[in-house]
Amino acid sequence: MPLPGPAGAAVGALGDGVQAAVAKGWKLIGGDEFTDGLSGKWSAYDGTGHAGNGRRSPDAVSVRNGMLTISGDSNGTTGGIAWTDSRKYGKWEMRAKFPAGDSQYHPVLILWPSEVDWPQGGEIDFAETTSASTDVSFFLHYGASNSQKYAKKTLDITQWHNYAVEWTPQGITGYIDGEQWFQSTDPGTLPPGPMHATIQLDYFPDGGSPKPTQMYVAWMRMYS
Repeated sequence: MPLPGPAGAAVGALGDGVQAAVAKGWKLIGGDEFTDGLSGKWSAYDGTGHAGNGRRSPDAVSVRNGMLTISGDSNGTTGGIAWTDSRKYGKWEMRAKFPAGDSQYHPVLILWPSEVDWPQGGEIDFAETTSASTDVSFFLHYGASNSQKYAKKTLDITQWHNYAVEWTPQGITGYIDGEQWFQSTDPGTLPPGPMHATIQLDYFPDGGSPKPTQMYVAWMRMYS
């Protein structure tokens, strides 16, 4: 997929907004601008949904007009994609918005373990919410008992925002629109092995048929 030159240099139809990458001077090394379909480095989920609820189908994932869309229907059929390359340490940033929808659908931007099984391998949810929420959360999962550290921020998730995570040997830091909102420097909370990016619209049934819901992502960029 075509990539911008220096971080933040290219402005597509959906814009770039305020980026942690620009503020911190990160070096772009890859990603997907969603300008010409879905990069071959993504793998779409095809099977049962989150915690065995509903179904994840590749048909729920589409790219049009420079934007990734993941849709959830009234039966709990939704989708997700995983980046096939993994690395230990780095920075990731995504521009996303979550239109008002059903609270049973949870848009989430994640770093997921590639080599060490979950939960020991950790999990970094650097943007997680429900499609009917007025806030967004950061969850850092760690250890065999799936312990967690988290932060929550009031935010209009129906508008475009840039969600970023920085992972170094010193800690993990989360950013929204270039501003830090989460940090853990406790070595015991850091993932033990490589991770990869995922984008998911997860189904959490809570009584009744969910109304159709969508999440949008304008780009995913990776930095060193």
